[in-house]
Amino acid sequence: MVNLRLFSITALAVLFYCAPAGAQWSPAGSLLNVPVTKDCNQTSGSVASAKPDGLFLCPTRAELIDSQVQDASHFYIVHEYGLLAIQTTSDRLADCWAAHQLAAARNGRHYIKQWIIHWTHYGTTRPSFGTPAQRIANVRSCCACGI
Repeated sequence: MVNLRLFSITALAVLFYCAPAGAQWSPAGSLLNVPVTKDCNQTSGSVASAKPDGLFLCPTRAELIDSQVQDASHFYIVHEYGLLAIQTTSDRLADCWAAHQLAAARNGRHYIKQWIIHWTHYGTTRPSFGTPAQRIANVRSCCACGI
């Protein structure tokens, strides 16, 4: 009986440890009051878009990104929450906020790493971010988590 209980606890611990996507960052504090609407027409082709009236998500876009690099879409959502949390339009600051949030969250490094892989392969140069290498360097610097 004791051996069966020990085996069960060990098996559950191994399963929990081996599933990095099992826990994700989620909004807290005042961000819990942000209305979230699934509406791809409001995201301009992005996974999510922060607007004065809430956060808009595009599940189809998130699925596409996650099919390219598993779990990469999560960073994009946290980034959009960052725009609302720090009340900015600066994508660089929102990236930094997202990196800090994820670095402190359970399995957050996994999501940062997956986003870096995605942005390395699919990122484009934009005035608000710079080159893909510049954006990745900013996120790495902000998370200070050795990724």
